[in-house]
Amino acid sequence: MLRAESPQRQIRAFLITTMQQSHKNAFFAAAQQFTCWIGLREPNVLSEKWIGRPGHVPKGAACKAKTADNPGHRFSGLVMDPVLCPDAFIGTSLSDALKKWKNDFARGGNLPLGFSRAESGPEKGLVKEKGSAIYADFDLMAINKSNPEGEFLFTDLPEQRALFAKVEPMLNGALGAKLIQHGAEFMWDEKIGARTRENVIWFGPGRRMLIGESSIQDKPICPQCNVWHEGARCPHMLLH
Repeated sequence: MLRAESPQRQIRAFLITTMQQSHKNAFFAAAQQFTCWIGLREPNVLSEKWIGRPGHVPKGAACKAKTADNPGHRFSGLVMDPVLCPDAFIGTSLSDALKKWKNDFARGGNLPLGFSRAESGPEKGLVKEKGSAIYADFDLMAINKSNPEGEFLFTDLPEQRALFAKVEPMLNGALGAKLIQHGAEFMWDEKIGARTRENVIWFGPGRRMLIGESSIQDKPICPQCNVWHEGARCPHMLLH
């Protein structure tokens, strides 16, 4: 569910401190062009400084490792080896990073084809894909139809997919990198990709913005449809 909170000070803080202005403009332009609301998982602020730099690429589906979240680390916001550089992670994120590294990315200590990491030296622990360091991508949460006045309109799964097919190339072209690597989380057929609680930034027509909270239930039943929407979330539920 999206619980709309959107206090003006929260929006102002987001506008000032996180996304590059050119990236915000790209989302506003796509929302305006296709008269829709585009929900974006709150971007990784530590990765922002790496976007657009030569020798750096967004994280794709093949990279299951975590980006460093220690703001004081030289390579914060980039994918790091938590075994070689545990200081690149803080708090409980280190245990999560180690689990992902050992179980999903570097099984048996072997990196997937095309990936490498420095064993020593000034770039110790830095993971690269085909020679380029890796920063966090952008995760779309959902795409909903709207009217020019910014009202959310019911959008079924085929309509979401059709909108995504138009929005994705426009966004990636304007962003200057393939920051949108996959479909929206609530478009997944096999599972819901969202985490339990996280901020969602909504960009709408007329440069409207909404900041809300996405939360997942074990069995998402829409009170309007009275249906358990397995896989994709009912757009009604995004408004509650």
